[in-house]
Amino acid sequence: MESVLSVGMIGAGNIARGHVRGIQENDNIRLAAVMDIVAEPAEALAGENDARAYTNLDDLLNDPDVEAVHVCSIHKAHVEQVVAAAEAGKHVLVEKPMALSVAECDRMIAACEQAGVVLMVGQVMRHYPVNLKARALIQEGAIGEVGHMIRRRYSYFNPPGRSWYLDLELGGVCVLYCFGPHEYDILPWYIDSPVVKVYAQGTESTALYKGQNDTYSAMMTHEDGAVSVLTQTVVTHTSAHDTYVMGSEGSIWMTNQVLKVNGEDVELEETSKVGMPNQIREFADCCLNGTVPDANGRSVRQTMAMIEATQLSAERNEPVLLSEFDTDV
Repeated sequence: MESVLSVGMIGAGNIARGHVRGIQENDNIRLAAVMDIVAEPAEALAGENDARAYTNLDDLLNDPDVEAVHVCSIHKAHVEQVVAAAEAGKHVLVEKPMALSVAECDRMIAACEQAGVVLMVGQVMRHYPVNLKARALIQEGAIGEVGHMIRRRYSYFNPPGRSWYLDLELGGVCVLYCFGPHEYDILPWYIDSPVVKVYAQGTESTALYKGQNDTYSAMMTHEDGAVSVLTQTVVTHTSAHDTYVMGSEGSIWMTNQVLKVNGEDVELEETSKVGMPNQIREFADCCLNGTVPDANGRSVRQTMAMIEATQLSAERNEPVLLSEFDTDV
């Protein structure tokens, strides 16, 4: 394989354009083709990047110049597109959410492992400098043993028209599957301790997301005994996005751009803008060198199990053990 990875983009929407900008900032990857079921956006994005345009997935996967794909389509399409790409021998970077169920994640993992291709999930927040620094400080013992974490993500998200984001079959519960993959993923990642139990409650606070909850609060127990609390909503006009980490010898507070340890600012050399380019560089490096990405399929499967457990816990009105999702995969 050459030192530059040649990739195809599946989907030509806004997130795909974000991936393309990340590709343009790296020298170990290039865009060869774009596929979208609607010709116009595929042709536009391809034309801007000297790439080929397709409207059929098989045509993209049969392109011998495409060594890997970025799956940037609607959530429901992820599983079938990832499996098809693996069967065609293509490495895969799939946008979050990995899938809409743990069962679908298992299909994707099995297909990629059987084909011997890389499976990476777009958990871009693992590449934010603030998160990398916070994780390093925690694991170095800067605040002692972590006992509790609290993370908030509050916003107002009103998709235009009858967007697929509001369709449970196409997108899943929006607050959980559009925004939750970042939030549920980062908490166990900070402390390198998986979640073993979830207790959650959800509400349909307004009519905006009629037929699905727009707000969730989840309390999670980690394998090492730490407790984390995650609250999310997409119907508040005053936003918040921050994390509190309490340790036996100190505390951390952070946003996507600011990090404080024991109330004192910690200098960061870069901003979250480097997240996408660095994520894409890692993907290309793994494909070219045969290494395993941090946000690999098995790692992010646990994130998706946390989300599914949150939804089930709220429906059952009782705690859900993550062992419920154990399989042989």
